[in-house]
Amino acid sequence: MRWYRSEAARDFAVATNDGIIATAGVLQGFAGAGATSTTLLVASLSALVAGSVASFGAKYAELAAARDAERALIAETERDILEDASDDLDDLAAYFVERGVPVPTAREVADHLHRHDAVGAQLEVEHGIDEPTPPSRPLLGGLLNAAAVATGSALPLLILLAYPAAWESWAVFVAVLISLAATSMLIALSAHTSVPRALRRTLAIGLATMGLSYLAGLVVF
Repeated sequence: MRWYRSEAARDFAVATNDGIIATAGVLQGFAGAGATSTTLLVASLSALVAGSVASFGAKYAELAAARDAERALIAETERDILEDASDDLDDLAAYFVERGVPVPTAREVADHLHRHDAVGAQLEVEHGIDEPTPPSRPLLGGLLNAAAVATGSALPLLILLAYPAAWESWAVFVAVLISLAATSMLIALSAHTSVPRALRRTLAIGLATMGLSYLAGLVVF
């Protein structure tokens, strides 16, 4: 599988998009209010840190909750098999029969799987769990999500550091749109969906966010 078609690449690109849009919106709002370069720098850093920490917490909580639910399901399956394995064996055999396997063969396969790993067989067939989620998954997933948001948030910050006056021109605006175009193409390729549709959707959101944020800054100022 090509790397850009992987689920990990898609998740990273989506979180990067979030970082780009959120930080660009914050800074356009400050720019609309006539903020100085120093204020824009502080706002950019604050958006990067806050966005990264928040995204880490949200992703960690999501993955940790999913792992807790999975562990509860595994424990329940283990109890069921210990109490009466015959029902689970029948369910496993019925699963193969429904997919066209002859009854004697289905029963033989179910018996073999149960002797080898009863809990693993039930989890894979009934719940699609090939192997339990490792304890490190929530932490690593949260860190990866935070890194993606930080990557997206860093773009406006880098532009601001390189060109302090750029927030008064078209430079940052164009750079943000180019970055959003690149990440949205990655999302579309990884999800096997339409690239033009993804570009239209993402660029429209980016334009709306920056435009409305800039107007909000003008109104407040």
